[in-house]
Amino acid sequence: MFFIVLLVGAFIYMFYRYRVDQQTQVYELKSKAQLLEKEKTAVMYENLKQHLNPHFLFNSLTSLSSLIRIDQRQAGDFLDKMSKVYRYILKNKDNETVPLIDELKFVDMYNQLQKTRFGDGLHISVNISEEYHYRKIAPVTLQNLVENAIKHNIADEDATLLISMYIDDDYLVVENNLQTKGFVETSNKQGQHSMISLYKYLSPRPVIITESEDFYTVRIPLI
Repeated sequence: MFFIVLLVGAFIYMFYRYRVDQQTQVYELKSKAQLLEKEKTAVMYENLKQHLNPHFLFNSLTSLSSLIRIDQRQAGDFLDKMSKVYRYILKNKDNETVPLIDELKFVDMYNQLQKTRFGDGLHISVNISEEYHYRKIAPVTLQNLVENAIKHNIADEDATLLISMYIDDDYLVVENNLQTKGFVETSNKQGQHSMISLYKYLSPRPVIITESEDFYTVRIPLI
């Protein structure tokens, strides 16, 4: 009888150990899968950040070339701002997040460069209280959203593209009026998918994108 009880006890223990080992393996596999997915997302978002380089560089050099012929002093100022934009990207290329205030300063420089191209056709308004300045977001988030708005919408003196940035319910809201172009040559629709995937790892709250008849709105969770 004692031998049977001992055998049953040994069987129960072996079954228990088997279940624990099995659950451990499942957990490890899930962890590895999540890590791989995060690494994949990080690579996708890094590509998104690097996407700034060719288009921004081409447009900036075109603007700079015009300024050199018209106003060399302004051309020097333009070149200085352009170098600061790239310095920011290089400084934060390995950072998952940056303080919101750093992103706001960065997008202000980016906006000043874009104003050289669009003049009064582009207007960016920022209404964000100082209490939110040291919350975090992923680097180059704002620039990508501004670039996306410019890419998909008309921006000229007859149809000003208005981009607003403000805080609502602990979200950073970036909103632009809709005056869509008929054709967008460089859009592959991967940029926002990469950003949404990245924020799944940075915040329990999702990125929220809505579109009405008049406005396109992106809500970024503050970290």
